[in-house]
Amino acid sequence: MDPVALYEEARAREGGQSGHYNRNVRVDADGASFVVRMHSGTAEPMDLVLWPEADVLAAITPYVPSAPRLVHAGTAPDFQVHGFVEGRRVDDIHPDGKPLPAAVLDAVGGLFTDLLRVPPEALPPVPGHWPRDGDTTAFAERLLDLVHTIRHRGDTATAGLYEALGVPDDPCALLRTRAATLAERPFRLLHADIHRKNMILTAQDRVVFLDWELALWGDPVYDLADHLHKMSCTPADHATITAAWHRAAPPECREGWHDDLAYYLAYEAVKSAVVDTVRWGRRIAAEPAAAAQLVLARELSHKLTAAVPHWATGSAPPPTPQEVQSAVARWLT
Repeated sequence: MDPVALYEEARAREGGQSGHYNRNVRVDADGASFVVRMHSGTAEPMDLVLWPEADVLAAITPYVPSAPRLVHAGTAPDFQVHGFVEGRRVDDIHPDGKPLPAAVLDAVGGLFTDLLRVPPEALPPVPGHWPRDGDTTAFAERLLDLVHTIRHRGDTATAGLYEALGVPDDPCALLRTRAATLAERPFRLLHADIHRKNMILTAQDRVVFLDWELALWGDPVYDLADHLHKMSCTPADHATITAAWHRAAPPECREGWHDDLAYYLAYEAVKSAVVDTVRWGRRIAAEPAAAAQLVLARELSHKLTAAVPHWATGSAPPPTPQEVQSAVARWLT
């Protein structure tokens, strides 16, 4: 298997599975199947990135059996080759809002167990600028700084859209004040992007968790909150996953966890509104069909509605779907 030849073949192909940051193309060679993973190159950063993904996968191989198998990591050009996993993405068979099968729920609990037990010395070095182990307030402030950066890095049209839709100049003002009240907990390895599109369910009911590019060293309660926000679980599944995390977490990682889970869920609502004002706004502007535009506008209105209680005291009411459409038409078309 020549990894560079696989890369060149994948690069020449159209399609594949594309996420926000990477494009993944299946390539067959020497009687085996592989996934070539290539950076898209033009995506706006919407998340914190701590380590190269290949370094994470190499480090966790002995500890996280549900991670994809890293076959090769290239640097010039920058790409990875993973072993191909035969199966279906969970979101294709159990979409958002639908109950999850026991195999998936058990696998999520198993992943949290594995993540919480990866020894720090097995991981790549943590950069010197990163918050010290256990400083959950500094970790939360790093997350808040990211949202502030996203809110203010756009052009005039983006700034106008934010203002028209009521997104405050400092959407994290209340959350920044509350960050000082977070309980100290020891840091652990976080996947930080566990959702239905990043899970492959095999015919043998095994789940493989993809996309480790956003893995962090941080507050383990945040990993639970990020997962619950992105999964759009039923109440029953929400309770099952939360209980599984609680069983997996050692006592020192559960200090003050319940109140701080609510904090991180509020953060996720705010981040989603800030990020998706731009993403959904562009989707609405590019959509020619009025009915499809309205569906997207309703989704964005819902995201903004979820964030408003966490903006600041006295925030304006969230925009209606029609007001979303009007703002997009003014600023993005």
